[in-house]
Amino acid sequence: MENFVFCNPVKIVFGKGTIAKLNELIEPKAKILLTYGGGSIKKNGVYKQVKAALKKRKTS
Repeated sequence: MENFVFCNPVKIVFGKGTIAKLNELIEPKAKILLTYGGGSIKKNGVYKQVKAALKKRKTS
């Protein structure tokens, strides 16, 4: 295996009302990776809320 350096700066925003602020928090051309565990995110509706908020993003 060859040596390498990987830098992955991450910003985590947590709390009430943060889903509604996704358009302000994420740059228009940013790539997004949504990770989650066993599925409670889908059961409690957060997954749908996040997807809906991300669809409103202006990507141009």
